Amino acid sequence: MEYLLVMSLSGSTMTGIHLLLRRLLKDKACARLYNLLARVAILYYLIPLPYLKKHYIAVVRVLWPRSMLGISRVPLTWRNHIVHTEGTMHVNIFAGIQTAAVIVWLLGVCALLAGQVVEYVRLARAAAQYADRAMTPEQRKFLDGLKHQYGIRRRVFLYEATAEERTITFGFFRPVIVCSRDVTSREAELLVRHELVHIRRMDVLWKLFMHLAVMLHWCNPMVWILRRDFNQVCECSCDEIVMQGKSKEEVKEYLRLMIEEAREKKTDKVSVRWKSGFGGEAQKIKERMENLMKRKKWNRVAAVALVAALTFANSMTVFAYRDTFHRELTENASSEEIEGMLEDDTFLFVPEGTDGEARRELSQPEVSDILQDFLYENQFTDEEGRIYPIMEDDGIEPHCDHSFVSGVAATHRKLSGGGCLVIEFYAQRCSKCGYVIQGSEISRTTYTTCPH
Repeated sequence: MEYLLVMSLSGSTMTGIHLLLRRLLKDKACARLYNLLARVAILYYLIPLPYLKKHYIAVVRVLWPRSMLGISRVPLTWRNHIVHTEGTMHVNIFAGIQTAAVIVWLLGVCALLAGQVVEYVRLARAAAQYADRAMTPEQRKFLDGLKHQYGIRRRVFLYEATAEERTITFGFFRPVIVCSRDVTSREAELLVRHELVHIRRMDVLWKLFMHLAVMLHWCNPMVWILRRDFNQVCECSCDEIVMQGKSKEEVKEYLRLMIEEAREKKTDKVSVRWKSGFGGEAQKIKERMENLMKRKKWNRVAAVALVAALTFANSMTVFAYRDTFHRELTENASSEEIEGMLEDDTFLFVPEGTDGEARRELSQPEVSDILQDFLYENQFTDEEGRIYPIMEDDGIEPHCDHSFVSGVAATHRKLSGGGCLVIEFYAQRCSKCGYVIQGSEISRTTYTTCPH
């Protein structure tokens, strides 16, 4: 589940950058830049970036040698903590909570997937009505000429739409363009050009990726915002490409056609998310018109450089992923040892090859107190630092009129593999007979290599 959370964090960060730049550079940058940023955000939602973490760490270790690493305390409470013993796996409470979260997440994914199956059936039925049609020689000649201009070699089909259908494109491997105008008209050329740009950029596939991201991260509101915005910048950027280098009169003709498509065709029979269409809602049409009339300049090199820099900077979110903490116990470990290890709140990391003196030099103040030597497996340390063994109950004077002093009791347990477990408690000790009253637990610290 933490993999998914890091992917969601990375995608949300890139989505925020995309929305912020779109707001700040609204009248200055082309929609093609926003479309590129949106696509990068989609990839962040879909690619498990935590796999890159080990490569980033390898680079860091080259720049900063292992010898420079110091002693650190690894928090275990809110991370996946797994103990292995006798071929059995035991998990802590946090891992159990994540398991429950995964079940809820899967239910949401299944619900969205069911909706997509229904929409796919609608698409199949809409496409079936064109299955027995053949392109006329005029349609094929008209389409081949435009395909050559846009450098498209894929097999594309062009059909004239039935009544009340707007111009749309669906399908990826064998794209089908349904045009609402006669192919002999000037309007048909503009409409088909728009759809061919969608095909060349594989927008139908990207819209499918977008919906996959929504399915995976359905509980993240940022991915829903991105989906709505991506559909719009996709159309705006496509308009820019079609009208690039065109005269004002041609742009006006294109805008008029856009309004007619939106007014004449009220609904789509095919409502599937992974299609593209020329028309749209009134508000979206207004934005597309304003974008075209501003005639913004497009610098491909600058745009790619900006997106590459933002992509690299955002990839640093891989360090937000915390690896699952695995630990081994002996085959004869008791249930108390297993539970005690799972309840550890910290783990002390000591770099390999560090001796005792170097440990004290590298350790932080809060760690140095833990690295004290143990004189006894069970001992009591008073406020002045004097250490006493904790005696068994049968060695205590039964008739003593106790005089207690405060301090800390500590238990030192050897673990398999050369490690140890230190448990500290608040405690009081009788200065006369040595009787110790144990209070609440202070901490549990596990060492991979026992330093005591």
